[in-house]
Amino acid sequence: MLALQFGAGKIGRGFLAQLYARSGFESVFVESRPEIVESLNRHRSCWIEWTDGGRETIAPVSALHASDTDAVAEVFASACVASTAVGLSALPKIAPLVAAGLRRRARMNPEPLNLLLGENALNADAVLRNALLQAISPDEQPLLGHLGLVRCIIGRQAVAELPSDPPGVRVDRYSKLPVDADALVGAPPPIEGLQPVRPFEIYMQRKLYLHNGLHALIAYLGAQRGYQTIQQALHDPEIHALFVQAAHALSRAFLKKHPFDPEEHAATVQDILVRIQDPHLDDPIERVAREPLRKLRPDDRLVGAYRLLAEQGEDPAPFRRAIQAALAYNNPSDPESQQLQQMVRDYGADWVLREWCGLSEL
Repeated sequence: MLALQFGAGKIGRGFLAQLYARSGFESVFVESRPEIVESLNRHRSCWIEWTDGGRETIAPVSALHASDTDAVAEVFASACVASTAVGLSALPKIAPLVAAGLRRRARMNPEPLNLLLGENALNADAVLRNALLQAISPDEQPLLGHLGLVRCIIGRQAVAELPSDPPGVRVDRYSKLPVDADALVGAPPPIEGLQPVRPFEIYMQRKLYLHNGLHALIAYLGAQRGYQTIQQALHDPEIHALFVQAAHALSRAFLKKHPFDPEEHAATVQDILVRIQDPHLDDPIERVAREPLRKLRPDDRLVGAYRLLAEQGEDPAPFRRAIQAALAYNNPSDPESQQLQQMVRDYGADWVLREWCGLSEL
């Protein structure tokens, strides 16, 4: 069985391919870095290093260069499942490859295909669908009826790519893959850890606000105080107290607003808190804090969590502090950070808060 994986980065190699290998699939990566393609094809394997020190080999794998449209289409036509982990902004770039694959599959294979969108974004399906509509002709649009654009919740923490030959990735052991049950076409692919959920949006929001939101809170507050890793920041008593306060408030807010099973919800929240505080992670603040403009959007992890707490009568003070810290985040090597600081200099922090974050006040 073949699984076609667009993107051979930390999530592609360090999570999705590992689930495929455990489920009896061969992963075929589509990647633009020629050195990664060459290494994967030569070794027919890659590997992950768990944060607790263990290792696991992922095999068999192979790779295609993203410029080889015909070869990608050939695998797309015969694959049992496909997935992406390229970043939301890069999804439109793979639309021509997916379109070519749909054309080839229509001639060779009547079975529908689920394309798992491993981008941790509520609009990932809309972004790719719009790009596909530009990549196919109007009379080819029925092809999209045979393709499931399935949003996923990527919970595994992939901390770093490990330079080697073959390449490795350092990850934690989280192995669940919640997906949008309503977007699947046909039977769910037989992948270990796959969990169809509905309504998908509330599960995605819980992951975004609790896991990513708390992670970002620690990162921006930690950056303000000069810490280099999430673990260092969590040793700061004030930051740790704000983290715990925010976690408990968010947990209560979600149960007030959404019909989660209380026992399942409590277990999920506890798992998130344990994994964020994993002492083996040594997670760089620069990694978690990068792209602050994206993370300050109205429905993203910081502002969205702040608004949920305020709406549900919970204290949003920890996220108020985190948003203020994010507005001040200044990393010369992060283009979004520099763009944000230019906006603050040009228009003021209150303008950014109002026009970019959608908040009239904090």
